[in-house]
Amino acid sequence: MKKKLLALVTTSLLISSAANASVKVGLGFDQGFGVTAQFNNINAFVGNDGIAGDYIFKRGSFNEDTPFNWYVAGGAFLGWDHGVGVRLPLGLNMAFDSKWDGYLQFQPELDFDHGKNSDTNFSADFSIGVRYRF
Repeated sequence: MKKKLLALVTTSLLISSAANASVKVGLGFDQGFGVTAQFNNINAFVGNDGIAGDYIFKRGSFNEDTPFNWYVAGGAFLGWDHGVGVRLPLGLNMAFDSKWDGYLQFQPELDFDHGKNSDTNFSADFSIGVRYRF
């Protein structure tokens, strides 16, 4: 009986959190041109140069009159050229409509290339995109 009750409570919590989840999908430039998605605090990108994933751990706003919100995230990327690395995106988010938003982010990156010419490189990159919220 306890197992059934625990399963019922757990299922109810998962369903209610999924119903309140914010899911956004769109197009952008990050790891080349590709598809961007956001599920709550997780950003994902799949492009023609690689994939990236970030977790937004801090959000804020400047003031009531500014249409932008800011965020800080931490994540990683995998390039199709055997590059793998970590990054710290710092971004701005702006809602155009109740369903549409755009973002611009600056991300310092530490790239650990592996293979024949193993090397570690520090660089900075930008990303931009638009997303539709379902």
